[in-house]
Amino acid sequence: MPHLFGSSASYTLIVLVVVVAFGVLVVVHELGHFALARLCRMRVERFSVGFGPVLLRRRRGDTEWVLSAVPFGGYVKIAGMAAGEEIEEGDQGAYANQAAWRRLLVILAGPAMNYAFAVLLAAAMLVSLGFREPDPAALLGEVLPAGAAERAGLPTGDRVLAVDGRPVATWDALVTEIVAHPAKPAKLSVQRGEGAPIEIVATPDAAAGRGRLGVGQAARVVRAGPAEALLAGLRITNQRAGEILSGLGQMVTGRQRAELRGPLGIAQEMVRSARAGAAPFITIVWFISIALGLFNLLPLPALDGGRLVFLVYEIVTRKRVDQRLENIVHLAGFVALVGLLVAVTLFGDLARIFRR
Repeated sequence: MPHLFGSSASYTLIVLVVVVAFGVLVVVHELGHFALARLCRMRVERFSVGFGPVLLRRRRGDTEWVLSAVPFGGYVKIAGMAAGEEIEEGDQGAYANQAAWRRLLVILAGPAMNYAFAVLLAAAMLVSLGFREPDPAALLGEVLPAGAAERAGLPTGDRVLAVDGRPVATWDALVTEIVAHPAKPAKLSVQRGEGAPIEIVATPDAAAGRGRLGVGQAARVVRAGPAEALLAGLRITNQRAGEILSGLGQMVTGRQRAELRGPLGIAQEMVRSARAGAAPFITIVWFISIALGLFNLLPLPALDGGRLVFLVYEIVTRKRVDQRLENIVHLAGFVALVGLLVAVTLFGDLARIFRR
């Protein structure tokens, strides 16, 4: 039976990576909820780093700050927010007694904090290590083993100039041409180094009726000075968020196969990136921060987006949904979400490991 992470050293690293990455990202998310709750004069009863038995605790004002035994994430307890919690009608520090728009801001603050953190990470990378981003040119990146590109003798670094005589100036244009050639020969005009363009015939593999060349998009390292880093970080983060949303839309409409990863699969990717160096590791933490913010905004019960649906309904109709009904919906959503995570881990992450 294969070891889940290859070696005992890898297993130790995975624990450290998961604790650092997920722990920091979840705490950042909860800090957003905490900050807006305090700004809206709500009473935050507890801010916990981690879950489970309490190791350390300290009270400052109305808030108990806690370090718990399982250092994986964290949570914020706002008075009047928990299901079935009894609160006095005149308690102005309770979440449930606040105006709907204030409650909406508190819920939005968590995903917004993840997004802002991603922008700051990108800016820091641009100033220090440089940021790897997809090269928009029709430049070949990693060539996959046994793929159409390898069979045709196309190495990393080749620049495709045309497909069947039609010029391709960008990676997107190249993909459009290749997709239209499933299992059909395509004549590529290729620039290799400083030499003259050469002609190579490649036959893209067919996958779900679409041609695949078996090559990744090349990447480039971009840098920025301190003055422009923040705006550049925002641009890069917005671009990646758009790609995530576009991919999600394609999965929903069936135009792209869903390749979901659970906690185990994400942890494996983090291990690979950590082994590759600081820049790849920070990049994947950046990506997860964006994805975590966007995922929490999905209009699904138990997520921040699900709570926003009820709040928007309340603001528009001026009618509040029965609290017991909303709690039941969120509980059902939480159970379904846990079930999905378990299923993805068992039939996705573990299945990929044992297929190796």
